Amino acid sequence: MVNVELKNISKSFGPVKANQDINIKVKSGEILGLLGENGAGKSTLMNILCGLYRPDTGKIIINNDEKNFKNPGDAIDAGVGMVHQHFMLVPIFTVTENVVLGNEETGKLNHLKINESEQKVREISEKYSLLVEPKEITERLPVGTQQRVEIIKVLFRSAELIIFDEPTAVLTPQEVKELFNIMNALKKSGKAIIFITHKLHEVREVCDSISILRSGTIVGDADPKKVSNKELATLMVGRPVNLSLERKKK
Repeated sequence: MVNVELKNISKSFGPVKANQDINIKVKSGEILGLLGENGAGKSTLMNILCGLYRPDTGKIIINNDEKNFKNPGDAIDAGVGMVHQHFMLVPIFTVTENVVLGNEETGKLNHLKINESEQKVREISEKYSLLVEPKEITERLPVGTQQRVEIIKVLFRSAELIIFDEPTAVLTPQEVKELFNIMNALKKSGKAIIFITHKLHEVREVCDSISILRSGTIVGDADPKKVSNKELATLMVGRPVNLSLERKKK
C-alpha cells in the first residue's frame, strides 16, 4: 500500500515559474489524472516526484514519511517509477536486458543471472497481461509493446506509484485501449497511478479523479463521472471553450 502527497511544491527555472504551490494526493488502487495543456507544468511536477528535479519549496510525503530525493535512484528506492513518453530502451538489447539495465543481478565471476531475470520478466508480464516475450530483441517490437517493456521496467524495480507521462501520444486507438486495460489491472493490484495527459476523453475514461494544471498552478479538481469535456477544457485554458465543430454549408 502506498499513499503519496505533494505539498506546496514550487519550481522555477530562472524567471519562469513552472510550478507554483501545488498540492496533490494519490493512493493505492487509484488513478489520478493530471490534466493540462502542453507547457502547463505537468511533466516538471512529475520530474520532481521521480527525482529528476528538486523542488525550490514544498514536500514529497510517502506513507507519512517526508522524502528528499537527490536523484531518480532515491525515488525508485521509495517505490516511485515513471513511464516516459519517449522510451529509454536500447534497440539491440533483448526485452530482459533492457529491463535489468542498471539493476543487473550477477552471480559468481560477475556473470549476469539472465535466466533468473527472464523468469521474473515473464512472471510480471503474465501477472499484468503485458504479453511480452523476454528474449525478443526490442527494436523488432511494435511501439505499443515497447511501452509495455517500459512498464515492466518500473514493476521489476517494485514500483508502487507509477507515473505515465503522455503515454497515449505514440499509440494507435487499439493500443490505447490495451494500455487502459493494463492501467486498470495495475490499479486492481493496488498500485497508485498518475496519468499525465491533455486529452479530455481519455482522462474521463480511465481516471478516478482529475487535477487540472494551468500555468504551473492547480486550478481545480474534478470527478470524471460528473464533469464534462467542456468544463475540463474551460479549466485548462481559463476561458469558455466551444468544442463543437460547425461545417459550412456549400
